[in-house]
Amino acid sequence: MKHKNSLDKFRNSGGGADIGTKEDGAIVETFKNGNRLIIIKEKSVYEFQLADDIDPERKHPNLPWSTHKLLLNIGSNSELFTKIFMTAKSLFTSSFVSIDVNVEKALNLTLEVIQEFNVLDEEIKDYIETENLVIKHYEENKGNGSHSVPSIPNLITRCKTIFQKIDHICQIQMELIREFFPEFTKGYYTQLCGFMHGTYGDDDLTTKFFDRILPQIQLTRNIRNCLDHRKKEITILNFELQTTLNINAPTIEMEDNGSKLDKVDLSSFLLNTFNKLVEMYEVVMPHLCSKRISSRTIIPVEVTLIPEDKRRNINMRFGYWSPLGDGGYYHQ
Repeated sequence: MKHKNSLDKFRNSGGGADIGTKEDGAIVETFKNGNRLIIIKEKSVYEFQLADDIDPERKHPNLPWSTHKLLLNIGSNSELFTKIFMTAKSLFTSSFVSIDVNVEKALNLTLEVIQEFNVLDEEIKDYIETENLVIKHYEENKGNGSHSVPSIPNLITRCKTIFQKIDHICQIQMELIREFFPEFTKGYYTQLCGFMHGTYGDDDLTTKFFDRILPQIQLTRNIRNCLDHRKKEITILNFELQTTLNINAPTIEMEDNGSKLDKVDLSSFLLNTFNKLVEMYEVVMPHLCSKRISSRTIIPVEVTLIPEDKRRNINMRFGYWSPLGDGGYYHQ
């Protein structure tokens, strides 16, 4: 009993903790999502836990008073993190979203997807850097009697990894969509478009949004399928040496299952695909919330695009607006 009292005294006492390192920058925001305490810093994101979170029955006296672990090596200074996660945190709130939407799960899904985005961003940047280094090395040595043709040996494997990651992000987004449209129980984006037309009509803005992004999602999924199954409908060419001793950078082309991609520089296509994917995820969130605004709000709210001069953060483009005062009030 003495030991238990000692442990109780230790666990019940106040305490402090240094989260991360000085290189992470300052703590910008701390919030609780379910049982998770998330700490957002300028250049990182951590999850913080007290000993009682891990050992609620207080049977393990050797646990430290608190622990923290790194979730992301980007934070509030990152445009990517702000566009995706900070926008989600602003929109997925029980104050304005219908009570039958699990906002805790919606935020956890977004925390999962921003980690996927971060890795994908690093993989694409690493590929482009590798391609540029290969080109630079070739140009520096082609006049020195070298007959080595430039190449990226693991090119197909790199592409397979990238497009698997892209498809995984789309799958997480689909899980998020089902949280807001629980009646859409089966199917993927093609069936979702049919569901939206049947439920909200052809002229609905959210219906039109899903119609618009469908070809891009189908394209990246078909590329992933072609790579996974080694189909002849896709061609990814490594560096090609010309008779002039100039080189063509790697290219990709594909025609399969209703999707067609004309031959294009691989690096440009990857970068363009990533930017479209970020915008797609960023914009789908206000569309979802606009369909599930709570009927319990004391004051009327609607989801809107926030004017640049009204934004708390320049990269947080969407939020809730109420008709209060001159010009209304933006909930940020």
